[in-house]
Amino acid sequence: MDTERGGLESILAGNDEGAKGCCFSVAMSADGIAVLSSDGCAAAPDGTRLPVSDYSYAELHQAAPQLTPVSQAIELARTCQGKIAITVHDQTMLRQLRMTLRYADCLDDTIIIGLGLVEAARVASANPDLHIMGELPNLPSEIDALVNAAQTTGLFGLRAEPKDLSERLVSACRQAGLFTMSRCTDDPNTLAELIRKGVNFIETRRPDITAALLPAAQAAACLPRGGTLRLLYAENAGGELAVGWQTN
Repeated sequence: MDTERGGLESILAGNDEGAKGCCFSVAMSADGIAVLSSDGCAAAPDGTRLPVSDYSYAELHQAAPQLTPVSQAIELARTCQGKIAITVHDQTMLRQLRMTLRYADCLDDTIIIGLGLVEAARVASANPDLHIMGELPNLPSEIDALVNAAQTTGLFGLRAEPKDLSERLVSACRQAGLFTMSRCTDDPNTLAELIRKGVNFIETRRPDITAALLPAAQAAACLPRGGTLRLLYAENAGGELAVGWQTN
């Protein structure tokens, strides 16, 4: 989809395409303001990329007027009645995100992604009110031990490459009450396989393929009992739809 990365237009575009949520990345300015940024930089009209953490919000906004505070994005997502997935690479911004999400009444509808397993577990243990996903670097050899540790530390779920979301791992997570989320894939066979396994959230740049794999009748047939179909639009990948389901 032809929308600007890191902007409100992307969230609106995803909503117009039938998405039931959005994914975006955030960065923190030097004076502690969280803004949308897919790569930690703000883009000036002349193409110059400014590291967000090196400048105050006022300086960034002057150089890049289209820069969007995360509070605006969260409010728009709430208005669209969608779920939110926020990529963070620095846990120091979690305090501000929590306050912003709580103020917008979106805390329970938001998941935090982008943190490695150890860091995610530490953050989840210290912040039980946040839904933290742990990032898997590869398929673990000890699936039961991993799932047990994730459950014990309070992780909301696990996010991994499609190839690492084995049927056994997805099943073990489901039985433990953990969510599963795949990173981006455009391959039709992989998308179909992830849907068949019951992965909760699937990210793809090809919503047209995903839609073809999930016609209304097929979607109704493959949803777990009591499940709800979820579509997440990931603006930070230049136009992604993520499709999956959430069991109640």
